Amino acid sequence: MLRLETHKEPLQPREQLVYAGAASLTDQQLLAILLRTGTKQLPVMTVAAQVLQTYPQLATLAHAKISELQQITGIGQTKAIELQAALELGRRCQLAAQLRFGTIASSQQVGEMMIKRFAGCRQEHLIVVYLDTKNQIIKEQELFRGTLNASIAHPREIFAYGLQLAAARFILVHNHPSGLTEPSNYDLKFTQRVASCGELMGIECLDHLIVGQQQYSSLKERGDL
Repeated sequence: MLRLETHKEPLQPREQLVYAGAASLTDQQLLAILLRTGTKQLPVMTVAAQVLQTYPQLATLAHAKISELQQITGIGQTKAIELQAALELGRRCQLAAQLRFGTIASSQQVGEMMIKRFAGCRQEHLIVVYLDTKNQIIKEQELFRGTLNASIAHPREIFAYGLQLAAARFILVHNHPSGLTEPSNYDLKFTQRVASCGELMGIECLDHLIVGQQQYSSLKERGDL
């Protein structure tokens, strides 16, 4: 096997990964490894470059739909699926390292983590972080995906999971794809409704965080909860 210092020809992405580790590769090289092959007309590095030209921000690429990826020359359904799966796995690895079972959670900690999670996301999500009596995380559960004022956003699901997990309290989190963190009138009404139900159920709503692209807003700190 050739040593790195005696290898005169430029290393291919796979070879460079073996010799120098994944951290030494560019975004384009990493994408080329995931894509594996190009087309008859385009080498894989060119296809990878086209992906990055279409999605210059990796956070946006992570939320790209399969149908959107297929609009890029050289990306068929199989490659789009494999690429989306790899990006989702990377996202989950990052989240697992940040928000773990048994960790004592605060609004600031959850808010900062969710900014990273929702970066580039174009759809609204509602997530509930369930806590025990010591504010330790029991579970993070995504309940809704869509528009928060849709009929599916109902407190019953929040408390159904809370009772199942024997949670003492929880933190609501939802994102605004627009990047703005100002709560809407419905956000405020929904929060008050959930908080009132929590008082009856004995499961306290500690906070409701609205997450934008680079910041979050705490309804507790605003005095709206």
